[in-house]
Amino acid sequence: MSSAFTTLAISGVVAVVIAAFLRQRGWSMSLPLIGAGFLLGIAPFGPNDVPDPEIILVAVLAPLVFGEALGSSYLDLRKVARPVFVLAIGLVIFSTFAVGFVGYWVAALPIAVAMALGAVLAPTDAVSVGTIAKRASLPRRLVSILEGESLVNDGTGLTALKVAIVAAIAGSITMGEVAIDFSLAVFVGVAVGLFSGWIMGRLLRHSHDLVPANSLIIVAPFLVYITAEAAQGSGILAIVVAGLFVAHRQNSEPGAAGRVQSAVVWRHLTFILQALAFFLIGLQLPEVLGRLKTSEVHTALILTGAVVITLIITRAVFVFAMVGVTRLTKSPVARHATFGREAAVMAWAGARGPISGLAAFSIPLVTMVGDPFPNRDLILAVSFLVIVITLILAETLGPMARMLKIPVDDDTAEIARVQGMLAKAALIRLDTALEEFTQAGTSLSPEDAESLRRDREMRLLRSSSAQESVQPVTAELKNSQMLNLAVSLVHAEQEELIRLRDSDGLPDSIARPILRELDSREHALVQQIR
Repeated sequence: MSSAFTTLAISGVVAVVIAAFLRQRGWSMSLPLIGAGFLLGIAPFGPNDVPDPEIILVAVLAPLVFGEALGSSYLDLRKVARPVFVLAIGLVIFSTFAVGFVGYWVAALPIAVAMALGAVLAPTDAVSVGTIAKRASLPRRLVSILEGESLVNDGTGLTALKVAIVAAIAGSITMGEVAIDFSLAVFVGVAVGLFSGWIMGRLLRHSHDLVPANSLIIVAPFLVYITAEAAQGSGILAIVVAGLFVAHRQNSEPGAAGRVQSAVVWRHLTFILQALAFFLIGLQLPEVLGRLKTSEVHTALILTGAVVITLIITRAVFVFAMVGVTRLTKSPVARHATFGREAAVMAWAGARGPISGLAAFSIPLVTMVGDPFPNRDLILAVSFLVIVITLILAETLGPMARMLKIPVDDDTAEIARVQGMLAKAALIRLDTALEEFTQAGTSLSPEDAESLRRDREMRLLRSSSAQESVQPVTAELKNSQMLNLAVSLVHAEQEELIRLRDSDGLPDSIARPILRELDSREHALVQQIR
């Protein structure tokens, strides 16, 4: 077993232990994990092995991006598609070129290498931005835009990085060739992602054995990534598309078993990979800085400051330009009284995180002719320092939102309305089932039927008072017939919830927590039947 792999495994264990400690106390894990990794990195017994870029790319980055995509909502993303794709494509390209030219001008980096640095740092981080945005209680639409941007721009930025690395390794490449390579990578990546997502969706829908179905989901990011890369496409973009497709398919079918198991598996995997990524950034920072000459360290510090300022300015300029265009087109969104203030928060929400760190790690050690990749250590050092600084700045997002008096969404009434409609759907299913039992000569006793009916009627009564928390009154389920009927009622609620989401526009941010609650109830009932 290689020492680099051993370092990666040990780092994963240490990172998870620290992250679990932080999570139990409700603390943010990003900066403490980077700090812990840095302390271990400067210790005399600290590891000094360089992680293999291919291992980082395939074994860590690919499943992490897939896990983030599974936790995202295609429907919520579709509602804010215009700003998301403008930011995720336009701003990423703008930032890549801006940072690239700063690297070329400040540190005299070769232009392709400078563009690689820009591509590494262009995407914002879905985990960091999403966590901070929710902690700051930002409006749902703003959170959807920031999370959607952070997810989609992973694919854009890493596709740009792939093209920049090819240009740096080749040594000579024209802008026309760059444009062709980028377009091909995007087209093939999206095509492979859609096809892979469709295949997985079909298999999940028709599979009655959860073990192979969930095993497929676990190995999916590796298969999708390798397939897309072999076809000259962007593996990361393919993973984003496939993950969104599978997530939508999983949450569009009644029946909780597969969805519950898959959610548990990927929640744990994403937690482990996020912790490992943050820890590796801190762990490798002393080693990377130690390999630089004194003059290069000074250059790295100057370049870091210049890049941070560039990222802040380019994001602010781009966001407010987008806001100006939105107002000129007289979009209904621009009429909101808080539109300008929300744009200011959006402009400040530019934290970088583990995706950028792992992207930097993925830069190859050598070129095709065996020479060291130009300025790789400088790129890593600047990337890690920029990540730390932007994460620190991101902690001011909450106070900024409060200072600007950004309103908080109150979903209490909407949740109560949804709960009432779910209860009605279950009562209709119950009446239908009782009629079928009567026709078959196997009717439920009046007491049993009333027990199941009272459960839903109480929830319907509570929902009419718009209470935020509507807990079901658990009926006493005496036999398998009642248990199976109770499962059928939960399925009716799941189907109604999916209808409300798909047809009536219920936001996934409201629907998914309710769906998880229904899944938990179904899972508990199925366990009793067994």
